[in-house]
Amino acid sequence: MTVKRDLKSIIRERQRKTGESYTAARVHVMRERAELLGVADEPVAIAEPARVEAVVLWVGEGTARIRVVGADDEITLRASRLSETVPGHLVTVCLEKQWTLHGDAYASGTIEEARIDVAKLGLVPLPLDGGELEDLRERYEGYRRPDPYASLWRTLTAKPRACYEMDEIAWGAFPDSDPDDNPTCDAAELREQGDDEGAREILMDVLLRDLRCLDAHAHLGNLVFERSPERALVHYDVGVRIGELSLPMQFDGVLAWGLLNNRPFLRCLHGYGLCMWRLGRTDEAVCVFERILALNPNDNQGVRFCWHDVREGRTWKEAQERDDRADAKQAEAAKKMRLQRTRQQPKASDDPQLN
Repeated sequence: MTVKRDLKSIIRERQRKTGESYTAARVHVMRERAELLGVADEPVAIAEPARVEAVVLWVGEGTARIRVVGADDEITLRASRLSETVPGHLVTVCLEKQWTLHGDAYASGTIEEARIDVAKLGLVPLPLDGGELEDLRERYEGYRRPDPYASLWRTLTAKPRACYEMDEIAWGAFPDSDPDDNPTCDAAELREQGDDEGAREILMDVLLRDLRCLDAHAHLGNLVFERSPERALVHYDVGVRIGELSLPMQFDGVLAWGLLNNRPFLRCLHGYGLCMWRLGRTDEAVCVFERILALNPNDNQGVRFCWHDVREGRTWKEAQERDDRADAKQAEAAKKMRLQRTRQQPKASDDPQLN
């Protein structure tokens, strides 16, 4: 077991004992370790505060891990406005104090600006595999009138198109890891169990390892989508732009959903489009949805329904209310069906073998 896995086991054990969130348990465990080792922070003020550009790699509660542009070393930063940053942001930081703890660099200061500038992140684009031409009309069943998507489907599949698959890092499968050990899947499971903080911690650790894990950006956006579409939009936007580094200019290929490693990029785009729609930026939402459909004409995500709703002038709220009514109607129908089946079941007294 690695040191990192051992630390996670200790944190999980504390969670079981105290009922704390993963993040809270981690803070206590790290503090106890520091006290045991007799470690104390000794910040040293910088004679003249230094203003630097840095890449945000990880964001925690009150701290962030950053890498100064042009340097290799990582710094743990304590600063104001950290809540406004996400992994993949480029920030301008005014460093006021710096110190070293067990060989690791720390600093405190003020974040003056946070923005998305993927070109300055120093990332190597993930490779694309494939490129073979495929006749999509032969591969998929297709869409026909009166489906509103039918006309666009015919346009997107009018001629054979080159099909590609993104690298497995986009999905969270790293070359030096166990193929069965996927952290983004672990995070999704924690979220289903109601442990959003634990899921967030895992996703942040993944991006600290490699910002090109697009699935981690998508899941972080999903975690905050309901309460803050503005913040979710930033996570999706970063994921989309990092994914676009892998796509040539004027890319006209297909990234089919059926190829697992394409799904993270398509998820980022889907979340981005939904945020645009929800925030009333409908023209942009239509463009995003049409781009998803162009990349994956089979539309496994159901984007065509969102695309149609926006083009028809429906707001996000109106579409949600309609879907809620449809769900309620379906649930009521299912309830009636269950009651009907119960009434049709023979009573014990009707069984001649029991009389």
